[in-house]
Amino acid sequence: MSAPAVSIAPSRVERFGETIAWLFAVAFVITVYEVAMRYLFRAPTSWVHVTVTTLCAICFSFGGAYSMARDEHMRVSSLTERLPARAQAFAEVLGYLCGLIYLLGLAYGTVAQAYDSVWRFESARWIPEPMPGPPGWPMPAIVKAAVAAGTLLFLAVLSLLAVRKASHFLEKK
Repeated sequence: MSAPAVSIAPSRVERFGETIAWLFAVAFVITVYEVAMRYLFRAPTSWVHVTVTTLCAICFSFGGAYSMARDEHMRVSSLTERLPARAQAFAEVLGYLCGLIYLLGLAYGTVAQAYDSVWRFESARWIPEPMPGPPGWPMPAIVKAAVAAGTLLFLAVLSLLAVRKASHFLEKK
């Protein structure tokens, strides 16, 4: 039963990534709006820069998982390409293991920061971490939550791919 999950999960991550990438288009449109307001009407906004930064940060947060699901994540393969096939497979499994260790540490830190930023209550009211200046929206909390979610998704994709690669490596023994 686990084999279908391994093959289905990356395609779902790809669809999610392609959907969330539309936030870049939204960021572009509101940037054009800001430029028009600033230079044509001399009425700059206070919210566009923060919003564009947040939208792009959300997209970048999920980029690692998306590229890993498509098997397009950046690698330095100049050394491993010279190895025999079995050694290449072992090097790939080792790379996955190193990635998992890194992402586990990153997940630990990002989830803790997101928790502290999002789950804030004052006088029985939920008050996520706001921007220090105008417009006072909870952008830091949103970005920290997105980075944590993106890290966890990347960890899940890498785990599935590592299990698949390790099982192929062990089957060929």
